[in-house]
Amino acid sequence: MTGSMQQRRRIVLLFGLGIVLPSLLLGYLAFRGIQNDRALLEKERLEDTRRAGERVTRAVDDALTSAEGALANTVGELAGKPAAELASALEKLAAGNPLIGQAFQLIGFKEVRLPQRKLLYVADGSREAGSSPAAALSSPAEFQVAERLEFRQKDYLEALAAYRRALKKGGPRLEGLVLNAIARVQRKSGLLQEAVSTYEEIVRGHGGIIIPGGMPLGPSARLEISALSCELKDFPKSLQTSLGLYKSLLGRERTLERAEFDFFVERAKTLTEEVLAGQPAGLDVAAYQSELKTLEAEETEQRNRTERMIAFEEGAGPALELKLGVGTDQTNPSFSRLPLDIRNHSYFVSIARPAASPGVASTDAWGFIIDAENLRENVLRPALRNEFPSGEMTWTVKAKDGGIIISSENSPAGPVTSRANFVSNTPDWTLEFYQAPPRLIKTFLLSRRGLYFFVFLLIAGILAFGLVLTIRSVSHELELARMKSDFVSTVSHEFKSPLTSIRQLSEMLQSGRVPSEERRQQYYDVLLEQSERLALLTDNILSLAKIEEGRAEFAFETTDISALLTNVVSSFQERVRHEGFDIELNIQGLIPHAAVDRTALSQAITNLLDNAIKYSGDSRKVAVSASAEEQFVVIVVQDFGVGIKKEDIDRVFERFFRGGDELTRTVKGSGLGLTLVKEIVEAHRGKVLVESEPGKGSVFSIRLPLSQGKRS
Repeated sequence: MTGSMQQRRRIVLLFGLGIVLPSLLLGYLAFRGIQNDRALLEKERLEDTRRAGERVTRAVDDALTSAEGALANTVGELAGKPAAELASALEKLAAGNPLIGQAFQLIGFKEVRLPQRKLLYVADGSREAGSSPAAALSSPAEFQVAERLEFRQKDYLEALAAYRRALKKGGPRLEGLVLNAIARVQRKSGLLQEAVSTYEEIVRGHGGIIIPGGMPLGPSARLEISALSCELKDFPKSLQTSLGLYKSLLGRERTLERAEFDFFVERAKTLTEEVLAGQPAGLDVAAYQSELKTLEAEETEQRNRTERMIAFEEGAGPALELKLGVGTDQTNPSFSRLPLDIRNHSYFVSIARPAASPGVASTDAWGFIIDAENLRENVLRPALRNEFPSGEMTWTVKAKDGGIIISSENSPAGPVTSRANFVSNTPDWTLEFYQAPPRLIKTFLLSRRGLYFFVFLLIAGILAFGLVLTIRSVSHELELARMKSDFVSTVSHEFKSPLTSIRQLSEMLQSGRVPSEERRQQYYDVLLEQSERLALLTDNILSLAKIEEGRAEFAFETTDISALLTNVVSSFQERVRHEGFDIELNIQGLIPHAAVDRTALSQAITNLLDNAIKYSGDSRKVAVSASAEEQFVVIVVQDFGVGIKKEDIDRVFERFFRGGDELTRTVKGSGLGLTLVKEIVEAHRGKVLVESEPGKGSVFSIRLPLSQGKRS
């Protein structure tokens, strides 16, 4: 055993030195080639990402350059035209160029004008004075009398009559103011419905008049209508009026200052909330509440936009003067792109550089506020998706404070592989590209030089296959050598035992030391049995050797299977009778004759009987049967002995194999009997089957076809 282990180790060592080591060296070189290829691919990938980032920023720059050109053309074509015509043209320009959020005019680095602005309100004190009849109030004496009757004497009926006389004599300019006084006195007199009608008349014909104190008359009249309707329990009208006023304020029907807008909005919301808080019967409160919330959301959005534009209008002049005075390196020689921060508001602006002639300085210029949201969603995001459609590269656009403006659908993974800034840093965002390091196997598979990888795999596979095959072959040969060694030892013992018995009995018979005739006859029987045993062993060895060498010749002739089986069983019964064995023969029905080699088949049946006797254990019974099944003759040999383990059943027909059970290892035998049985049966185009269960015996079945072609 030690020698075979040393031989195995020597073979494995030679295999390792001669094949494994060179193959590993080649594999290592292939692996290094793959790594170098991976580094090259990584470098190319970073360069591709950098170029893609440049294309994205160039797309943004091209979009802004197009908007700048459109503004320059529009302003140039309308130079010297009326302000209203210019404002209309700029409004159309903004509608056709979404990146132009708000066009503006810079005058002397001090004043910024927004020609087409649409704001909820203007800064307090910045609105131009509207038409007011206050200066004409002294002409009709009736109006003064009416005011004295209303405010001093509290005689509302007489005051109402006096206001109506003043209405007839005051003319159109005073009509709205007098109607407002009439409605006021009607309310004081308890004539609520008449007051509502008068306020409605004011809204229809005199809403734009500014009353003393600067308040517009129309919104004030609507507030009064809503309040009076609430007093009259006409809640739907009250809600419709207050919400209608809210909508008109958000619709910018009139130019209001911030304080005026705040007053009217808060008053309209308060009136609406007071009515809804009372939960009037028959009123769909939820619908009105939903409408109010919608208007509040719209107000918040427009208020933010308005405050943003007011802050720009008031503070952009000095900021632009500072920025443009420093000077910037611009791609577009006609425009400067600048980020501005004014009163916690951030702007991206593009402004035409002020023209300059020798000795003359000009500080007037046109520009526009870049619509950052439109730039982000309609230019930047599509450009990024166009450059990185696969999803393998993730990206984010970050503001200067690090906040994320937009990002790819997939969450950024891995380190930042590349960054890109926009032309002239406007907008002052940064593009960041991420790509997780690809898995090594994936890189190998996708490598343009992936042949290295597949060669590496092929070498590894060949090595593994060769190693397994070598070990299996060596193990098989060593096992075969061991079995042959065991066979030689076993056969030597098999020959020695009967020869020793024959020699001893022959010497006793020759010397006449046998006491009786009966004893002499027993010795003769033993001599015959031992000689037949030797003959069977010799025949098995010679027959198997001929079969393996291809020299075996079978003489097929029509044979009475029943008679052949009877002769073999009878002969074998005589051999083992003195050991107490009883072999039962059961021939079921008429067995047709078959073409077989009588000698070879007899040898196969004898081997099965010999095997049954050897492994019968304590049992002394062996059953033999024969029957015809369809086109086959079936010969069955059954013993009731030790049986065969399940894991050994498939190997019992192998050469030299003997079961591993200690009970079976003590049984004498060469390990060739069943192998020879299988070879003989297969030479007859038949099959030999075995069924066994440890402790209950074994059943061997030979199935021979009735029609047998001539074979040799």
